[in-house]
Amino acid sequence: MAADFHLHRAILIAVAAGLAALASGAKAAGPADGASRPASPAVTPARSCSFGAFVAEADPAGLNVREAPSTAARVLGKLPPTFVEPAMNYGVRVEVEVIGVRDGWFLIRNAKDNADLTGRPARPMYSGRGWVSGSKLTVKSQADAGRARPARAAAVHLRIGDGETFDGDSFIEAARLSDCQGEWAQVEFADQRFPAQDRATLKVEPAARAGLPSGRFRVWVDRLCGIQETSCS
Repeated sequence: MAADFHLHRAILIAVAAGLAALASGAKAAGPADGASRPASPAVTPARSCSFGAFVAEADPAGLNVREAPSTAARVLGKLPPTFVEPAMNYGVRVEVEVIGVRDGWFLIRNAKDNADLTGRPARPMYSGRGWVSGSKLTVKSQADAGRARPARAAAVHLRIGDGETFDGDSFIEAARLSDCQGEWAQVEFADQRFPAQDRATLKVEPAARAGLPSGRFRVWVDRLCGIQETSCS
């Protein structure tokens, strides 16, 4: 009986060891197709959004894309800064899709260079899902009115000149994302980011500046265009 007990115990130990080895091998092998797949961000957006945006990053080290909407969250990868060619009179920003927002952070995906504008091969970058701060994103809008809420019937809080649209370089440079809902984006502007001649054409309602630091205002815009070199209409 003692011999049978010890034999049975030895078999159980061997089986357990084999299962552990199989599990370890499966983890080491990774995805069946051999592709590297970073973990998806664990935080659910407060709202879903859907539009193209541009990365406003000047730091040569690039922009961190994080697993969660926090500077303490794990870095999944990086996005390169705005491409600037000395012979060109403008920069080319990395393009991204915005799909969600939470607390001033935006869930993005499909980051890419615009090789047609840079004239260079696309730079390596993280293109999966991840979170970046709205202070590092800007948009191009073909609307001619900034509104109090994300609705066409909402009060107008911003006009530029005689009904000019918001797709000029100065608008894009001055804008940073603060919120979004569907195909609308709430954009925060800093007066000092506008050239003096453009600043003089701004028609901003006082309500757009309420609760913000001096020299800043926020409005909602639609008709967002994710193409840098031309219009979307």
